[in-house]
Amino acid sequence: MKNEIAIASAFFASSCFSCGEIVLTESLSVEGFADMSYSRTEDDSATADQTENSHSLDQVEITFLLDFNAVSAQIDLQWEDGTGYSVDQAFTSYSPSNGIVITVGSYDSMLGFEAPEPTGLFQYSGAYSSDTETFTDDDVTYSDIITPETNNGIKVSYETDTDFLAISLQDGAFFGDGRLGSSADSDTSADIVAQLTGSADPELSAYAIEAAYAKDLGNGFNVFLGAVFETTEVGNGANDFEIESTAINAFTTYETGAWLFVGEYTMTAHDVSTVGELEIDSFLMMANCSYSDQASITGRVSHVDADDILKATKFTLAHNYAFSNNLLLVAEISAIDCEFEGGADGETLEGALELLFTF
Repeated sequence: MKNEIAIASAFFASSCFSCGEIVLTESLSVEGFADMSYSRTEDDSATADQTENSHSLDQVEITFLLDFNAVSAQIDLQWEDGTGYSVDQAFTSYSPSNGIVITVGSYDSMLGFEAPEPTGLFQYSGAYSSDTETFTDDDVTYSDIITPETNNGIKVSYETDTDFLAISLQDGAFFGDGRLGSSADSDTSADIVAQLTGSADPELSAYAIEAAYAKDLGNGFNVFLGAVFETTEVGNGANDFEIESTAINAFTTYETGAWLFVGEYTMTAHDVSTVGELEIDSFLMMANCSYSDQASITGRVSHVDADDILKATKFTLAHNYAFSNNLLLVAEISAIDCEFEGGADGETLEGALELLFTF
């Protein structure tokens, strides 16, 4: 997290607001945030026709950072509205020499321009998600299966001033959360597989390989290319089958003066041996202008095409204003045009105010 607007790359996470660490001892410090919001949605899509208002404390997270020179560790404890308490990330890193880092534990995916936390977003909402079921069809939420989130594994990375290269062996990517080639149940992953395949109470066993490369080209240009490959064995009692998942993600950023420009494309495929292949193409384009030390404005267009089952285009305009180093107000309005299989379509208008406190 950072105190100024920065581009997202393998070198640092994108963020328009952040905080400094609270140092407790020589080797232990903490940081975190509390995220609260009010949103209003007018949904005239194929899945609904209604107006909704909501306000809530969305998320609270505390991060413990331990530093013992060559060895470091990070533990993220979070509470989310509707989910409760959980451990978001928990990993240990060892740097045997300059630039080389070995990481073991539970950590976020390297893929995707937008960060998974609100402190790493230029807007209130994600590019491929909505407060409604606009990006959902037959109970499959496509934003959950475009790029991976957090998984357990071991990662080896090498970084210089201009290059970043990493490879990660994981217990899964999309569906195999909680295993490393062994059979076990994971409620969230099993639910997604059940929705995607129609299987009842499936047992999952999976492994995945994720790799990423990023380079600072100079003159404000950065590029990123990453991919993940996952094999998931699904047991549903009578007939076992496999899901072969692949995601390729690429984005480029250009920063000049107060402006930041971003372009991203992701191709995701889930090949279910008993059903067939689902291919999801998604992209975003974004421009951000930091017109003062305290404020910025962002425009973004994003699109999801799920094998002609669902097509959705989202237009977003957001304004960020920092009252202090610890308090940020985000105002956003988004319009979503969607088209479902069979010709049904609709529009959704979403507005939100978000207050983000960091420490």
